Amino acid sequence: MSFDIRETRLRNDYKQIRALVNRSEFIHILNTDGDPVEKYLIQFTCKGVEKINSAGKPLLREKHEVTVYLHAEYPLKQPQLKWKTPIFHPNIHVTGAVCIGAWWPAKTLDELLLTLGEMIQYKNFDPKDPMNSKAAAWALRHKQIFPIDRRSLKGQSLEDLIVLGEEESDELGINIL
Repeated sequence: MSFDIRETRLRNDYKQIRALVNRSEFIHILNTDGDPVEKYLIQFTCKGVEKINSAGKPLLREKHEVTVYLHAEYPLKQPQLKWKTPIFHPNIHVTGAVCIGAWWPAKTLDELLLTLGEMIQYKNFDPKDPMNSKAAAWALRHKQIFPIDRRSLKGQSLEDLIVLGEEESDELGINIL
């Protein structure tokens, strides 16, 4: 029996993404391909800028789709990302190419999805190293309106819901939580 590190990583990524999708009302898996899954079509349902109108005002969009392809060199190299819906963002090219900044193999796919979602919301952008110079110039002039959508994409995990009460002691001096 051979131990395939990449296959294990793909299966773990899928579990983590499913957990994220199950607790987030803003991140959805529309399609997957492969066993283990190597390609995802992800939809985000949060506010982002589709384009800027002639008056320089942002036209918002609430549904955004991106494909994530986990090629043979993943996780050593970052996944291939392609934006499928119109978006106006300094770090997303008009062709759909995405610049996420630094990648390291320990970064998980659910973390990457949160990064992408925060890009949509303009919580995460770098106008100093743009793929879309018009979006970068616009973002620098309009920082006061960011983020476009303040809602948290992460949702609540089971750990977030656990609340520890104050300790009580019983008559034997045993602390009860």
